Amino acid sequence: MKQPQIASLAVISDRHTCALLDRDGTISWYCPGAFDQPALLSSLIDIDKGGFWDIEADGKKFEERHFEGRSSVLYTTFSTDQGAFTLTDFMPLQAAFKGICRMTSPAQVRLTSHICLRADYGLADAGLSVFSNHIIEIKSSKQWLHCSHKLILEGDNITCEIPAGEESWFALIDSDQIDRETFDEALKTTLEKWEEIEAYVKYEGPFEKEVYSSLRALQQLVFEPTGGIIAAPTIALPEVIGGSRNYDYRYVWMRDAALITSSLVGLETNGEMERKFMSFVAGAKKKNRQSHVQCFYGIDQTIRMDARELPLSGYQGSVPVMAGNTAAGQFQLDAESSILLACNAIYQKYDCKIEWDTVETIADYICRNWERKDNGIWEEEQQQHYTSSKAFAARALEVMAAYQPDQQLADRWLHNARLIREFINKHCITSYGAYAVYAGSEDVDITCALFAPFEFDAPDSSLMQNTIAEIEARYRDGDLYRRHLLEFDSAKEGVFLAASCWVAHYYALAGNLGKSKTILDAMLGCANDLGYFSEEMDLKTGKMLGNFPQTFVHSSFICAVNGYKAAFAELPA
Repeated sequence: MKQPQIASLAVISDRHTCALLDRDGTISWYCPGAFDQPALLSSLIDIDKGGFWDIEADGKKFEERHFEGRSSVLYTTFSTDQGAFTLTDFMPLQAAFKGICRMTSPAQVRLTSHICLRADYGLADAGLSVFSNHIIEIKSSKQWLHCSHKLILEGDNITCEIPAGEESWFALIDSDQIDRETFDEALKTTLEKWEEIEAYVKYEGPFEKEVYSSLRALQQLVFEPTGGIIAAPTIALPEVIGGSRNYDYRYVWMRDAALITSSLVGLETNGEMERKFMSFVAGAKKKNRQSHVQCFYGIDQTIRMDARELPLSGYQGSVPVMAGNTAAGQFQLDAESSILLACNAIYQKYDCKIEWDTVETIADYICRNWERKDNGIWEEEQQQHYTSSKAFAARALEVMAAYQPDQQLADRWLHNARLIREFINKHCITSYGAYAVYAGSEDVDITCALFAPFEFDAPDSSLMQNTIAEIEARYRDGDLYRRHLLEFDSAKEGVFLAASCWVAHYYALAGNLGKSKTILDAMLGCANDLGYFSEEMDLKTGKMLGNFPQTFVHSSFICAVNGYKAAFAELPA
């Protein structure tokens, strides 16, 4: 057993939780029941303590893998010395049970399945017991492992031998009842449900295949009961191998979810995901009786303050391994503002003001709190007057004022927007005429590339041009870009993929389509064979870094493609 390269990973999902498996067909991450529950398979973050599920054969070699259409049903083909076989992996939708289902086609060699189950991220016994020759009970997660062939239990390990020429099926599910007919029906209904989900969003244009791959990633990481989209399904995948910047992203970040929603608005949609976003925001605020919104919530809309360090070895020795996220108590002004900017896009598209009470509350909160220092988009411990936070706040108030029927309130919002712009012009401009990363700084940050898409400033203004020129000079790596951090040398981490998409979007709006396409093409070089992006990429080693897949990156890619497509369409014939 070895930990997989992040780029080797694929996702299967039932839109409650998911599992990650690599090109060898080994599942190394699975949280039963919900994305944010303790993992039962977790060798991804501890190779010795964590559980895993592999399928081996003499001479087994990976050949190819693909999803069925735009679904989450994955087929992986392997060759052996005696011929090929296919592994089918899916998590059932619209079935009477939930969990992981696996099936192997007949192989000309014997297959052996090794399953190690360890509860609480590998820290506890899973409570395994033999239910029958073909069923193992897992008491810790209230699940059962079913198999077409005999299962042998030894401690935490379960072995199954599949004779040459025979097909097999496995189901790690929350029911003690299943047979082959039920298994096959579950696969059929799962494919049908994914076809329905696919119909929520359509796209035609440049980078079409890649946009659909990003849409799959977004739709796989929706927690269906609330509509919340998690930032990523993993924990502790490092931004620097062997470093300490290892976080838990299995939560609904308001900023990320808002930007995801904004990316979808630019496509042909039925409005389902956009409405669920606003329903999530409003529901979370009401559920917790808040006058504002947190920077992130649990998938069930609860406030999560339960971060803990796990005594695990981490991914390739990267510690600490954190479950939960200590940023829960931070003040991130841009998170509130991003919600209103997403609402503006929704209102423009559908000509309706959904969850207007929540919008008014957030706008009023921004008016009362924009003068405070915050933790910024990169969630720094050091609070500052971050320029991007102020700029997003000003623009959010400006666009929302157009929908406010009470002229007195609209005037108040616009007045505060003007005050914010005055603050930025007085305190947040460098000596060389660029947007500073924060008030008084002489550095810039790539976040300012978003000022053009959000129409805070024109792409051809001198401030924007000076800022982008400085980013090109100091933060470009190849055709992609790094961010600016106050508390860590960003040159030690990889290029930041979401922000690289923002620069591509900026250049499209600025009319430089060649530069925009160059960046987007470079982005494609950072995706794996199934179109998934991680948070960062080390261009020197070619390795993905950070939690995977990150929805923030996928939505930013879609936004940049939308911008490129729109700018291309405006070119004279």
